[in-house]
Amino acid sequence: MKKAFCLLTTFIVLLCSACKNTETSSTATEAHQENTQVQEESPSVQNKLTYSNLDSNASTQEVRSLLTEAGIQPEHVDTVLSWVADYNDSMRDCPSFTLAGDFITVDEMSVDYGEYPPMSTQWFKHNNRNYHDVLCRIVAYELNQDNISIDNVIAEEDFDCWDDNTAWLYTDGDILFGRDAVEGEHKAYVPFPLIDWHKDVQAQYFTLFNPIHTTKQFSPQEMLQAIQEKWASQGISFKESPFSLITFWTQSGDRICASHAATLAETAFGYILFEKTNPEAPYMATKFSSTDEVKRYLYNMMNLDYTRYNEQIGTYAILQNNRLL
Repeated sequence: MKKAFCLLTTFIVLLCSACKNTETSSTATEAHQENTQVQEESPSVQNKLTYSNLDSNASTQEVRSLLTEAGIQPEHVDTVLSWVADYNDSMRDCPSFTLAGDFITVDEMSVDYGEYPPMSTQWFKHNNRNYHDVLCRIVAYELNQDNISIDNVIAEEDFDCWDDNTAWLYTDGDILFGRDAVEGEHKAYVPFPLIDWHKDVQAQYFTLFNPIHTTKQFSPQEMLQAIQEKWASQGISFKESPFSLITFWTQSGDRICASHAATLAETAFGYILFEKTNPEAPYMATKFSSTDEVKRYLYNMMNLDYTRYNEQIGTYAILQNNRLL
């Protein structure tokens, strides 16, 4: 997801982007097929989306209540909401989209926030910012960190964010550590100023999201098994609670990667999914009545960005904590 957001492949990578620890092969395949058939199988009543970009006090307070009532610590929620306020204040005039204040319902199963260049221009040039905004994985980890235990963290030199040509988490590194200028490539970046993660949290983050290397093309079930085996080897476990980490995994060449991450919280009406939709793209809180709707939405959202650049998602797996959603 990489370099200075100037290459097409960089943007595709950036898409970004709750029981047992294993599922049968048929279950994984059925989950994959269900998502790829979303447009044909979804009843018309489900081809609607109720969402907000939290650009009003009412929606912000509603989302805060829903997330804290699900068990997320208020300090984590308030940290993320401060990021939301900062983003909305700086990007409200972006020509690519109109921020939704209160919750609205649209006759679509995804929201198109447009091309990346106008967002980048608004964020960096119009706001004169020398740092990247946080992306989906960082937001999801901030909210879910208390539910995730990691016994065997990787060393800092093994974080997959240092090599500008190969690192999947290169931009994550920009956000957390900053980056020196590279002549002809990009200016210097400072770390995102509203985040304050200790080194141990940074290590846990990269341990969780570092890609998995492989020498073959995986099936959905093999992808799930590889993720679970990697996490098990690192002592990664998840506490069961009304909120959970959602990850959308894809295969990019010889790597299995978390292309997107979000937070799913149980509510009285069903579920609310909270996410940063893309780097420099809006935050979004969306209401659903079932996890099937969540899966359909996530597939449609990812497919929208991939097809925009004539790419295909390919094999994927959507996980809720460490099992298939």
